[in-house]
Amino acid sequence: MGLRSLAVVVATFGAAAFFGSEASATPVAARCSTSASTLAVVSCGHGAVVASLDPRYRTGTPRFRLSGALVTLPRCQPSEFVFYAARDWLRLAAKLAEHASPCADYYVSIPPLVADKTLPRPNQAWRFRQLGPRFHALAEIHWATWRQWARTEGRTMYDAGVEARRRMAAAGYDVPAGDTWALNEFPSSVRRNVGTARTDARDFVRGLYEGAGQPAQGAVFVIGVRHGTADASQYKATLKKWLADMPFWAEMERTVRFWGQEVYADARRWGVPGADPTVRRDYLSDFLDHAARLGSLSPDHYSNARRFLARTHTAVANAGWQWPTGLGWTMVSDVQMRHFISSQTYALRHYAARNAKADRFGFAWAPNNATGIPAADFVAQTDALLDRLGDALAESGSEWQYDAGIRACVLPGLDWCRADIADASFTNAWQIFETWDGPVPAEPSVRERVAARMRQVARTGPRLSGAR
Repeated sequence: MGLRSLAVVVATFGAAAFFGSEASATPVAARCSTSASTLAVVSCGHGAVVASLDPRYRTGTPRFRLSGALVTLPRCQPSEFVFYAARDWLRLAAKLAEHASPCADYYVSIPPLVADKTLPRPNQAWRFRQLGPRFHALAEIHWATWRQWARTEGRTMYDAGVEARRRMAAAGYDVPAGDTWALNEFPSSVRRNVGTARTDARDFVRGLYEGAGQPAQGAVFVIGVRHGTADASQYKATLKKWLADMPFWAEMERTVRFWGQEVYADARRWGVPGADPTVRRDYLSDFLDHAARLGSLSPDHYSNARRFLARTHTAVANAGWQWPTGLGWTMVSDVQMRHFISSQTYALRHYAARNAKADRFGFAWAPNNATGIPAADFVAQTDALLDRLGDALAESGSEWQYDAGIRACVLPGLDWCRADIADASFTNAWQIFETWDGPVPAEPSVRERVAARMRQVARTGPRLSGAR
């Protein structure tokens, strides 16, 4: 189904069908029509919370074991990949294992029980460990639910963190074996320092880290701002104030391993018809890596934040197919989505190499059948998306000569990262993160230089090479 057909189907559904009726509670309505880049919208989507959409993967076991030959691949980049999975987590992990890089560790979140989100989902973590020592289960810890638990029980947020760790262990999460926690999610009130939100965040994370005397650093997912934001200057100003909170970042440095900045790219700000993959890469990177870039530019007296972000920043990109808001905008065909995932991988790999940064990033996996595709077709198409995601991650970390990450796009017989989206346009809003203060430098940007070079190459030969 093409982009225009998808748009017609979504229009037919209407806002009430997709987001819930007017009778829905106000917080739900606000969450589902958010202008943020947030995981909160996942609860508004179509589909039950199930471990696998495909019956073949309900044990969490790969259908095809890795061959021994893959261990002999040329040198590859050590990587850590973090995935948020609101549903379909066992298939996600198993499919990643089928395409796994021998140089990467894979961390996948498992949602808590729907009926009580203070209860980690049991009988799941061991299924990840059976995939090998480089696969790790993250127990999703739901911020809003635990904050309410603390208030109802008359306990502190530190107490809530310790109790969450106790319940994790009871549900089968094994910290010494490599499992840990993932906090979903720091809301914008933490960024803006509203009320006690930031103090609560510090205390909760400290409790999660310390547990019952068995320290474990975990992941924190952090709410962001939409890719399509026209003016990010106020958001940038708020981030700068947050980076100045030295005690906060000192606590995060001690307790957090992955700072999962939610950056759910919008396909309409990527798939400009005819645009070269390198130009798309740079516009994507403006958004995907904006927080890391700002942290790296911070003054010396912001050293706690700068050091922390350099070690932990984990851009959580967009593999959430068929979402009109919250998780970017992905009302595209399955083939277009495969190109989009490939391009995001290219951008993330390239930024890491260009800035001598560890290859640490991830994706939100949240298949949402908003257009009512027949169930069997939806499973098959999302299977193909997972194959592309796994291959893009593994191949993009292999050796390269001149363009880090390009193998997410180009392999013998394959040419990804080029799908067009009707009426798409690039945004310059995120270029303000190229400096700490003042306007964007006047000299030609990277993308302008690349575009000029590619126009020249187009006149004389192939526009892109996948040479190793």
